[in-house]
Amino acid sequence: MIDKWKLFKELGYDVTHPVVKSFHESTSRIKVASAPRRTSKSYAAAKDVLVDILTPGTRGWIVGPNYSLAEKEFRYIHEDLVLGRKKLGLPAPKICQTNARSGQLYIKFPWGSIVEGKSADNPESLLGEAVDWVIYSEAAQLPRHIRERYVHPTVITKKGREIVPTTPDQGGEWVHELVEKGEQGTHGIESFHWDVTANPKYDMEEFERAKRFYGEESPVFREQYLGEWVFYGGRVYGTFQEAVHVIDSFDIPRDWPVIRGIDFGHRDPFVCLWCAVGPNSELYFFDEYYSREGKSIREHAMEIKARSLGRKISLTVGDPSAAQAIDDICYEGIPTISGNNDRTAGRLRFLEYLMQTEDGIPPWPIRDLPITQSQRKWPRAYVFKNMTEFRREMRYYRWKEGSQKEGDREKTEGDDHAMDTARYIVNTRPSPYKLTPRVSNKSFIGWMGRMREGRPNPNLIGG
Repeated sequence: MIDKWKLFKELGYDVTHPVVKSFHESTSRIKVASAPRRTSKSYAAAKDVLVDILTPGTRGWIVGPNYSLAEKEFRYIHEDLVLGRKKLGLPAPKICQTNARSGQLYIKFPWGSIVEGKSADNPESLLGEAVDWVIYSEAAQLPRHIRERYVHPTVITKKGREIVPTTPDQGGEWVHELVEKGEQGTHGIESFHWDVTANPKYDMEEFERAKRFYGEESPVFREQYLGEWVFYGGRVYGTFQEAVHVIDSFDIPRDWPVIRGIDFGHRDPFVCLWCAVGPNSELYFFDEYYSREGKSIREHAMEIKARSLGRKISLTVGDPSAAQAIDDICYEGIPTISGNNDRTAGRLRFLEYLMQTEDGIPPWPIRDLPITQSQRKWPRAYVFKNMTEFRREMRYYRWKEGSQKEGDREKTEGDDHAMDTARYIVNTRPSPYKLTPRVSNKSFIGWMGRMREGRPNPNLIGG
């Protein structure tokens, strides 16, 4: 056994920051360190795997968006165990290649351990022997599939470790998902966040200048200098706010009309959403079936039927580009019509329901509570907390950058399976601004009083 802290002391690595110390003390198999730039994330990650490397017969990878970025952590390891080997009494490596330009980042030590730098630009190089540890250099710059399809399978074979140091970036949704799981303490993941004080050499005058220049609340400052995850740029549904639109689940009344939407997929996820239409034509997305298992239409249909028992299904609308799948699911007892595939109209309609207005509709669960905020603006669409995949897609769904040619302006990035399904649903609904008579917060309060007294509301619009 190698004493990690004694090794750090021999190397002159003095860990004083409490969060960085906790990072090194953690024994979790997946450790995520998200922090601002130049706050020693890569340095700490490289130090954390030194014990692994000094253990005979191990193999580890440093995977970066390209070889130049992978070279950063590789260089720190090279400095400690090759250039500084005499300090630790270590022999010279058998092989040592340090040319990032030619893609040669490789060290083989006399005790049989190997360190390799890898590039996501060459994913075929990520197919190989199982590894004991991996560092994802600037992880938020790496595509999701690099970890999920190439690297992670090589790590779990040997129950290895994954170190994920990164500066938050709006394109790094898969890293943010790991951060959230780490905060919940699930799946053997632990997440850490430290500020600029983790680097004792950090120029605090530069920090203050950036604060004045960008503004303390600006997304750029919060992301790059505070290390916060701020998904601000290019979101398709930028008005969606979890604090406003996401509500606790409640029992949907059985007489409320329900619209189902289906996005067919075999290699991609098969998605079905359930959306209830409230008494004032507000929408509640309350259940989701998000299957990545490549099941048959019959199996999907059985699951949809089971989840729909006792519901007043008024309509089921499917992906218009999957005519045969629509015929097949109709044959399985789920009557389905082809949806409207006008993407622009669907997104605009959904935005109308998400928009907070003075004549929006407060969520159903507060019907029994005194409403004193009559001037507050409300949306006309809500999402239940249990809709985890829907919420994930909503958060990361954004416009594709760098494409301004005619016909490319509608291109998006991020998973869109639930987003397309929601679009099919809202395209069956009228614009909330065309609903008549219009229902204000004041009339909504009156409606709640009549409901409690058992008196109907003659102005209600049916589903």
